[in-house]
Amino acid sequence: MAYPDFPYRIDTQGRTATTTRLDVIRDRIEQVLFTEPGERVMMPIFGCGLNRLLFAGVSEAVIENTRSLVATSLQTWMQDDIDLSEVDVYFDNGALFINVAYIVLPTGESQQATFEREVSA
Repeated sequence: MAYPDFPYRIDTQGRTATTTRLDVIRDRIEQVLFTEPGERVMMPIFGCGLNRLLFAGVSEAVIENTRSLVATSLQTWMQDDIDLSEVDVYFDNGALFINVAYIVLPTGESQQATFEREVSA
């Protein structure tokens, strides 16, 4: 089955671009992580609020808060699509990296995705 790609775009044949279910799930995880609560009018509590931690500096407390925030948000917003296995957060060369390991429901496929954002100095 084909799913509309995110972000929405037109493909080279003038149709809605499509993708696989695994790509859709990865895109939805990214949406959860980088959407700020209040950003979506019809879903004001949707999102992770991760951007507010990007400027907090690098410390063990920030890393643990980020990991906890990511895990809680994904378990809240993606509970019908994934079973979260592991979240790893680390900073490297001025960037925040988030590794998410999960199992796709109901197929049981193990997947892993890495997301990156630059942080303030």
